[in-house]
Amino acid sequence: MQLKGKVAIVTGGGTGIGKAISLRFAREGAKVVAAGLDLQPVQEVVKQIEAGGGEGLALQCDLRIVEDTRRVVDETLKRFSALHILVNNAAMVDLWKTISDMTVEEWDECLNATLRSVFLMSKWSVPAMREAGGGAIINLGSVGAITPWPAGVAYCAAKSGVLTLTKAMAIEFGPWKIRVNAISPGSVMTPNLQHAIELFGHYEKLCAKSVLHRVGQPEEIANAAVFLASDEASFVTSANLLVDGGYLTN
Repeated sequence: MQLKGKVAIVTGGGTGIGKAISLRFAREGAKVVAAGLDLQPVQEVVKQIEAGGGEGLALQCDLRIVEDTRRVVDETLKRFSALHILVNNAAMVDLWKTISDMTVEEWDECLNATLRSVFLMSKWSVPAMREAGGGAIINLGSVGAITPWPAGVAYCAAKSGVLTLTKAMAIEFGPWKIRVNAISPGSVMTPNLQHAIELFGHYEKLCAKSVLHRVGQPEEIANAAVFLASDEASFVTSANLLVDGGYLTN
């Protein structure tokens, strides 16, 4: 088990990619805090973790609220007395508007949920990681940060910020033996993507964008997260790992 004895927080840990990472981390021996906007999904994830013999903690939180981000870290330390891994996965992904149609409030909401939350969760987590002698932070980027799509302006801008923030954090936290990396998925079959396909009916187009001619599965992103969180990636920091099926080359 590659993460035995580690404590990990996974934001957005109740559905999609976050759920897959939470479950996989637990199978690799980590104690997992699944944090999410809705309580029931993270509770279900923790039930699955415990059914498999692991340890977990479900926390409801709104990462757009500063106090909630701090509370997630405080509750983690209260329960497990340590923190080694942070996965910043939570994001606002359902704002499909152009600049012309978007309100200032919607822009702020998306940036706060998707980018500012990475800053806040990392800020509160790093002191505990320093005390533990090091750690790993994994930020979820997106191919949209590199090649934006129409009506995705706020999300794509936020994810671009996440990628640059990842590099800045790697520089700052490297001396404390805290590695910071990003994963940029392509099209992955999450509930949010399924909903978008139902709305816009572009499944075949998404498959055609991949040189593998398919969309990805959440578990394939979780595989990459385990690598970056583990000692196998001990000399990997400031990287952006594309897990996109060749989306950006096609």
